[in-house]
Amino acid sequence: MHPNANEATPFRFSTSDLSPQERMAFTRDVAARIYMRLDFEPIDDSPLSIRVERHAWPSVSLIYCETNPLSFLRTPELIRDADGDFRFIVGVEGARYQFASSGVEETMDGSEGALLFNGVARRVSLLGACVCTAMRIKRDRLAAAVRGLDDRAIRRPERASEPMSLLRGYAALVRRLGPTADPALVHQIPNHLIDLVALALGPTEETRMRAKSGAARMARLAAIRADVLANLSETTLSAKTMGRRHGVTDRYVHLLFEETGQTFGRFLEEERLKRALALLRDPMHASKRIGEIATAVGFAEHSSFDRAFRRRFGDTPTGMRYRHASDGKE
Repeated sequence: MHPNANEATPFRFSTSDLSPQERMAFTRDVAARIYMRLDFEPIDDSPLSIRVERHAWPSVSLIYCETNPLSFLRTPELIRDADGDFRFIVGVEGARYQFASSGVEETMDGSEGALLFNGVARRVSLLGACVCTAMRIKRDRLAAAVRGLDDRAIRRPERASEPMSLLRGYAALVRRLGPTADPALVHQIPNHLIDLVALALGPTEETRMRAKSGAARMARLAAIRADVLANLSETTLSAKTMGRRHGVTDRYVHLLFEETGQTFGRFLEEERLKRALALLRDPMHASKRIGEIATAVGFAEHSSFDRAFRRRFGDTPTGMRYRHASDGKE
């Protein structure tokens, strides 16, 4: 039994950790066939280069794969494992991909998702160097969440739909922060992932209602948080500007943050101050004036930055920089 249904089991693999002589055999026999239950074939003559990061829960796995052009196969030999589960391609950054199974062949843009049934032989070819984000989902969990789930080889969600956008953003956030980094997300990540896939494919009414108050809300919160962190230098950041960018009201933004026990304003200030502290401690930014650092993290006024910093860290920015420099000399 898994020790904790909400605790991810990590697996990381990179061909750069292997000698050129052993890369092909080890990658095929261990990383691909054992951990991914797939075989692979290089598409061109470039040296094999794969980096895989997988986070596995009992009901779902989230997989990130950086690779050069490559085909992944569920061969007749591999499908004897009686694996009736599904794989869902969340997206492929940097290339198109091609699906082939039972006489069906489709080439898709990297932004298009696809649900693939593990019980049939197939080939999925990544047609260029790329980062592929995918999921492996237990059949019983997906069947309970999706209307009319069947064993067709491929099922495609609506292109450029809001659920797909939310799913891609949520998966990217889990990778960036780690599957246990955010206390507001950790206990619900596997459920949220499955519910977001269901929303993209056609959810049951129960799933739709649950996702509306759970997965969709948390995915939107994740997207807003990521937007804030990427744009801390913008002095005009507010719940209103975030709401406009993400198609919701400022009140909705406030509610999303309040549900995590932190207001939007407090989150914004905390992240700006953490960024400022990192800059003050970085020797590469030692020549920057305090006012420049305040501006770089989005404070419009030096005085408000100074007050907020002192309130948070118990010292002025100048004092903190001096103490850090002095400690480094001892």
